[in-house]
Amino acid sequence: MKFYHIQTGLLDVNSYFLVDENTNEGIVIDCGEYPNKILQVAEKYNFKIKSVLLTHAHFDHVGGAKQLQDLGAKIYISSVDAEKIANGGTLSQNFNKKFGVFTPDYLIADGETLKFGEIIVKAHITKGHTDGSMIFIVGNKIYSGDTIFYHTIGRTDFPTGSMEDMKNSLKFIYSLNGEYLIYPGHNEFTTLEEEKRYNILRLL
Repeated sequence: MKFYHIQTGLLDVNSYFLVDENTNEGIVIDCGEYPNKILQVAEKYNFKIKSVLLTHAHFDHVGGAKQLQDLGAKIYISSVDAEKIANGGTLSQNFNKKFGVFTPDYLIADGETLKFGEIIVKAHITKGHTDGSMIFIVGNKIYSGDTIFYHTIGRTDFPTGSMEDMKNSLKFIYSLNGEYLIYPGHNEFTTLEEEKRYNILRLL
């Protein structure tokens, strides 16, 4: 599996690319607002974007999804946060952002395992930032969206956010066995061991 990463936008959203070397087809985790930036990565490294996995429905993570869908990519999101796409729960209006509404192709259930060629993704709902936020686990890597960051956590003051839910989600993440790398929705990468020691919610 090949791995690529870019940051885009004023909020430095992280987009991750996982490419099956056998099929040369890739999945994108959180496409951000700028689909052209996503397409440039695919063109540079000569792979096809087959699927887009979204950790949650906020505009800065999903704003480019419609354009990628129009080009043939399948869009995946939790069944809970899918409702926010249609009902204005993306926060785009709060930040005066244009937003292309789309209908997700696939609704991910909590605990579901997804397979994209040789790439196996385990999805778990981690409420807190939104009530349908998800993390995606691929091997020893956790793509955590806006649940957990380097030494901190995602905001819980947006609609459907909850600090109590966030604490429970962090307990779940901390319960994972193994030496995991954490690839968050913003900011730098970290590790599970680092966050168990130094995250602001390390003492649960």
